[in-house]
Amino acid sequence: MKVRGIKRMMMVAALAVATAVAGQAQAFTFTQNDLVLAVYGNSTEALYNLGTYNTLLAPGANTVIELGTAGLSAASVGTNTVRWTLFGWDLATASGMGLHAATSFSPAQITGTLDFLSQFVPSTSWSGGFSGDTVSSSSLNSFSSNLNTAGAGKFEGAWPVAMQGTIDQILNIMRGDVGDNTFTQVGRVQFTSTGQLIIGNPGPAAVPLPAGVVLFGTGLIGLIGIARRSFNRMAA
Repeated sequence: MKVRGIKRMMMVAALAVATAVAGQAQAFTFTQNDLVLAVYGNSTEALYNLGTYNTLLAPGANTVIELGTAGLSAASVGTNTVRWTLFGWDLATASGMGLHAATSFSPAQITGTLDFLSQFVPSTSWSGGFSGDTVSSSSLNSFSSNLNTAGAGKFEGAWPVAMQGTIDQILNIMRGDVGDNTFTQVGRVQFTSTGQLIIGNPGPAAVPLPAGVVLFGTGLIGLIGIARRSFNRMAA
């Protein structure tokens, strides 16, 4: 199917869903151009519409959003590790279809088969549509039921690596072009245990190695050099 035909089909599907929920009092919905935060891993999930990506990820933008801990607390009930990610879709790439996802991997580490339609199609046909910030993971309106059915965080196989992280971890935000399955990093994001979300381009600073680790590594390299010189003298 040509990209233009797919784009037209997705627009029709999105409009149909939007019409279905129109007039209802819904606290959580999203549509094209929105970025959504998903917090999940147990029987309850939290979902937040953060706003438009072209504002949050504009060059030089850095935004702090206070979401509170209620959604995180609800998603933490259970025995599994809480995961979180960002996602979104739009019609503004070179091919006409784009998407977003967040991951702990760097762009160079994302190697393998890409199939962005696997993320784009379910994103456009699902707008959310529930009251409050939390939803059962088994609900048809949950992140798990739409983009994480395999539980691996790969957005229905769109990405070859897990597009998710743990609480307090800084994730890299990737923007993909559905038409040619290429992507670039467009920012960073962090969701903290205090319910604070820090997002932007460049976003929160990457965590540097602790000074002790750097010193240890430097010292270890020095000891290896000394040992090598000693060995060479003994051999001579």
